[in-house]
Amino acid sequence: MPVRLSFIFLLLLTCSPALKAQSSDVTDFQENHKPSLALYFYPSTLRMINLQRNAEYDEMISELKKARFLKLDSGAVTQADLTLLAEKLLKAGYEEMMLMKSADTDIRILGLEKKVPEVVVIARNGYESNLMEISGMINIAKIPKLLESFNSGGFLDVLNLNKQKNEPRPHD
Repeated sequence: MPVRLSFIFLLLLTCSPALKAQSSDVTDFQENHKPSLALYFYPSTLRMINLQRNAEYDEMISELKKARFLKLDSGAVTQADLTLLAEKLLKAGYEEMMLMKSADTDIRILGLEKKVPEVVVIARNGYESNLMEISGMINIAKIPKLLESFNSGGFLDVLNLNKQKNEPRPHD
């Protein structure tokens, strides 16, 4: 028995650098720029926030495996940091799928085609920056319309669950 445990321990030690090498650029970014909020979603939790049972939303997330949302403080990350992250992702084989710019908002969507596709959304709105890393298929063409649905109140606001009911929300 002790021989097996030492073998397993040795195996774990030798595999650890390989596992670390497989960590994503988003994970590295998260370690260097601590988020003020980190949320992890799976299909069941993504369906739970759809309070009005929006069929387009359910269709859009039907092939998702998981998603990670990071809200970054304005003082912790700059536009240059986000540009550097996007450049790293492009060098790693991601392709730019969509770029949306307005007076106060920049959204960049990058995708990596593989057996389980990966999508990274880099968004900056004024001084607020958000990252979302998605594993699985998603119809990005539906994102703008769904953003309108989120603002209409048909979804649970998971970003502000700790706010009091009468306390104003950041987008109010």
